[in-house]
Amino acid sequence: MTEILFLTSIQGHAEARTRTVAEQLKRRLPEADVKVLEGARNKDLMATFKVKFGPAVIIDNRLEYVGVPRLSMLLDRVAQVKGGKPSPRSSGEKPVAAPAKPATPPPPPPTRSPAPPPPKPDSA
Repeated sequence: MTEILFLTSIQGHAEARTRTVAEQLKRRLPEADVKVLEGARNKDLMATFKVKFGPAVIIDNRLEYVGVPRLSMLLDRVAQVKGGKPSPRSSGEKPVAAPAKPATPPPPPPTRSPAPPPPKPDSA
């Protein structure tokens, strides 16, 4: 079972939004264990994850968001965690890109023939 913890801010910032998103997530994912830990009760947990103020979202004992994301982003991330996919934002292993091809020097500019001399004034 996926465990999702919402840590509210210790200053009371965005508590209503945190509760709203948590309730929406409970309705969308009834099989998930969704909890909201409020204020001073989550200080130790915030210290564990090195979050100073909150709010934050922890999925399966891993800090996934500081702040409260949109519900669609949260649903996508929960599905990725269930599928065992690493977070695209983490500093873990990234796919190795193909080495860049060496730059080829630009072609030389086309040569121009010298401009004809200006006409000479008529002497009268």
